[in-house]
Amino acid sequence: MMIERKYRCPSLIAAAFFASAWGTTADATQAAAPQGCVVAPKSPQVVDVKDKGAKGDGRTDDTAAIQAAIDEVAGTGGTVFVPKGVFVVDAVAKKRRLTLGSDMTLKLDNDAVLKAMPTDSRKYSILTVSGVSNVTIVGGTLEGERAQHMGNDGEAGMGIRIEGGAKHVTVSGVTSRKMWGDGFYVEDANDTKFCGVISDGNRRQGLSIIEADGVLVTDSVFSNTHGTRPSAGIDLEPDHPSQQIVNLRIQNSKFLNNAGPGIEIAGKKGLVAKVALARNVFKGNRAILVENAPEVLASGICDNRQIASETAKAEGPYAFADPIATMVHQSDCRDGSDMRFEVNRQTRKKNN
Repeated sequence: MMIERKYRCPSLIAAAFFASAWGTTADATQAAAPQGCVVAPKSPQVVDVKDKGAKGDGRTDDTAAIQAAIDEVAGTGGTVFVPKGVFVVDAVAKKRRLTLGSDMTLKLDNDAVLKAMPTDSRKYSILTVSGVSNVTIVGGTLEGERAQHMGNDGEAGMGIRIEGGAKHVTVSGVTSRKMWGDGFYVEDANDTKFCGVISDGNRRQGLSIIEADGVLVTDSVFSNTHGTRPSAGIDLEPDHPSQQIVNLRIQNSKFLNNAGPGIEIAGKKGLVAKVALARNVFKGNRAILVENAPEVLASGICDNRQIASETAKAEGPYAFADPIATMVHQSDCRDGSDMRFEVNRQTRKKNN
């Protein structure tokens, strides 16, 4: 059953709806973390990156100073603190880029920015979480160098890259924007949470998940992804037959004005299963595209909403076209697939 509600002032209605549901985009990074996403540091130890020589002046290369703070705290359960400022970092060189250790928190002030140096590299990451566990990243902004990128090739410039068997990783209240590739990237990880994050204006995806067991995405915003395909808000797509994505839940999140789908699920190369998509809002992009993923069940895609704009029919000699906003509610998932939200298609084998 389709339920439509029409309003005469779409901009005010949409603003009120979003504000009441999740708060404004500007407030999202400062909101309290959703329940289940708060991870308290195990140790009272706090190391301020400025005590290690970081300047935060938007000009100085602060990579080594921030990494020195990380190295001191890693393994202790303590916290590295990044205060207000713009901290320029080298996101390319493996021996220099910021790499987090186990049992630690990286806490950024709401007005702190980690900004990638311009590069021509096809691949970079501002923060790397590889092969470690019990890592929490909280607050602040990661800013890519998309507008200053000096090459034309590649699409693997990431804000946060989680890989190499990493487990128990929480990213909360972080904004990742203007990346050459993805705001966030997950490959070979267990128990990963994205809570109250914003991914905006990135070139390839808001969030790519390649291989993972146990992912929660909640109360987050994925917007304005464009530049190279598939330009999805979130893309679930194994690269190899040995990879799989299982036990994933995306809920209470917004997908706005992405060039590709809000959520794309592509299972041609590997298994995608046990996926739940609930209470999300889609506006300015296709909602959900499922390709070659028969284990993604319609029963797991529930209670989502889509907002579209229409023009009211004009009548009479003095009538004028009045814009209206239409909100479409997904049919109850127990009734089966709702094709207004999910486009599910299989690639047929070619006959020889």
